[in-house]
Amino acid sequence: MNSSVIISPRVIDTINSLSPSDRAPISNALSMEFILGQNPEATLTPTQGIIYAVIRFYVTQDSHRQHGSTKTG
Repeated sequence: MNSSVIISPRVIDTINSLSPSDRAPISNALSMEFILGQNPEATLTPTQGIIYAVIRFYVTQDSHRQHGSTKTG
């Protein structure tokens, strides 16, 4: 793996704010993608997929910020 993945407090807070029925699948999806390198799309309902997309954006944005590669524009 070429870079670290940052799980920031906003990601943790967002996951913790989910209902238990969404929290586990979305946490598993994060592990699938960022640890195992697998596509978690098939494991999520359409609603969970939308929530996951937002959380995934947070993870990638926070990771880029931590590594000093943010872009403005």
